[in-house]
Amino acid sequence: MNNREKRDFEAGLNAELDAWLRGENTRRSFIKKFGLMTGLLATSGGILSPWTENALAQAAVDLADPSTPLGKAQAAAMKASTEGPADGSAYRAVQAAKQYSGVTINMTYETGLQALDPRNFSGPVWEQLTGIKSNVVELTNPDQYSKAVAEHIAGSGAYDVLDISPAWTPSMADGGVIAPLDDYIAKYMNQADLDDVHPLYKALPTYKGKIWGFFDDGDMFALYYRKDIFEDAKLKEAYQAKFSKALEPPKTWEEYAQIAQFITDNLAPNVYGAGHFRKAGSPGNQFDFLQQFRANGGVLFGDDMKAGLSSDAGMKTLTNMLAANAASIPGNNELDAVSLWAAFLQGKVAMIYSWPPTGRMAANYSQSAKAINFVPQSTIAGKVGYAVVPGNPEHATGYNKALSADSRNADAAYLFMQWVTSPPVSLARVMLPYALRDPYRLSHFKSELYGDLFPSAKEYLINLNNSANVGLLDIIMPGAQDYFLSLDRMCTSVWAGTDPKAALETAAAEWDQTTERLGVDQQKAYYEDFKKLPGSSADHTVEKMGLAVKL
Repeated sequence: MNNREKRDFEAGLNAELDAWLRGENTRRSFIKKFGLMTGLLATSGGILSPWTENALAQAAVDLADPSTPLGKAQAAAMKASTEGPADGSAYRAVQAAKQYSGVTINMTYETGLQALDPRNFSGPVWEQLTGIKSNVVELTNPDQYSKAVAEHIAGSGAYDVLDISPAWTPSMADGGVIAPLDDYIAKYMNQADLDDVHPLYKALPTYKGKIWGFFDDGDMFALYYRKDIFEDAKLKEAYQAKFSKALEPPKTWEEYAQIAQFITDNLAPNVYGAGHFRKAGSPGNQFDFLQQFRANGGVLFGDDMKAGLSSDAGMKTLTNMLAANAASIPGNNELDAVSLWAAFLQGKVAMIYSWPPTGRMAANYSQSAKAINFVPQSTIAGKVGYAVVPGNPEHATGYNKALSADSRNADAAYLFMQWVTSPPVSLARVMLPYALRDPYRLSHFKSELYGDLFPSAKEYLINLNNSANVGLLDIIMPGAQDYFLSLDRMCTSVWAGTDPKAALETAAAEWDQTTERLGVDQQKAYYEDFKKLPGSSADHTVEKMGLAVKL
């Protein structure tokens, strides 16, 4: 496929997806004719082969030193898989799966680090246990949605297990791309394992009364701050004298900007008060705006499904974000997540909020893996404290494992999903230094082995649990990516000098266009379902619903 053909294909695919999301008849002919013309749809492998030329080359299983916490967790996962308990989900999955020995299951993973777990650990171990081979198909995050839909429309049966964002579950379920798991769960699983998932995450794969996947990645934002700076006697005295309050991790976004500015005023250029990944497309803008906007009382959509962005809450949010930018490290608005991690690890920033790998990197645990050599060694190990993000933190993306409705090896694929997300196996996976899968089960948060992973790991786990208790979910409905991109453009324009009120009005108009394009009544129905989930708003968190988990 040349560049022109690829552009034509992508443009046609986007139009096809919009029609599909509106519930209109799909144009399977476009996918098939274009795919066959360009060689995208091989007769035996769908669009799989061109994107995964080297995917079949699995690495040998990579096990840790058995004397380490990770090695002990991996040994426990193997024992649970081979010796039981007999009613355990891991053991039952392995025993049932042996009849499918020799089968190959195709599973999508995000390109890069996310794919190292199935290549180096879970895939090879599963093959050792069952004889079932796995083929890891690496896709970019947007392609994990669009390619899965395209293959479904083409009827290729290319994929068996899909890694999907929870935001995509309703449209993929309604579109018949993914299959419900309820009958498989009743047949194969110890259902008590479902109660081990934190309440914020437990309901994410559930839609219209059915279970459409297993949650598999607790991508909760948390605040990471320099304890040595917050405990510095001279700084504490100066802060108390200036603001008549103690210097401590902020509870509100106004306090956050105030503390960041205070630290910058006193310690720059050696250390700046804060840093953020504000670079367009990085994608910190959308997540940060969504968490602050809802913590400030913002409502995403009104009863008429008009966007609620252009409001007092919207203005307050952008005002606070601008104040934080002004107090931050130079170049703040051009940082992405990795460059922000580098600045924090090198001791240049006193506070950041980001995904859970931040804590593992700050402790120098992640850097024990060669795959993480793109971030520097931490100079702040032992100096980092953990706190809940002011207000309500965002659960930014995350992953569900879903069963492709077109799988030709459905039982084998389901059994892999059950095994890999079971308590003992998932614990070993979230402890991998190179993995980006983050704790989400209660047994993860309570794990003594994980707590021994680095000196402050127990406090790190408690904070992740506490953050989930008050956490907010991304929008879960069709068009979510378009809504997100509007927020990213809005923030980027404000950083460049656009008046915040005008930027909010532009973004609101874009949201309304997206809603109208996909159908107001349909979007309203999806939004009403989303509002029922714990974490849909600051007034409907796990904690507000009386479901908070105390450790």
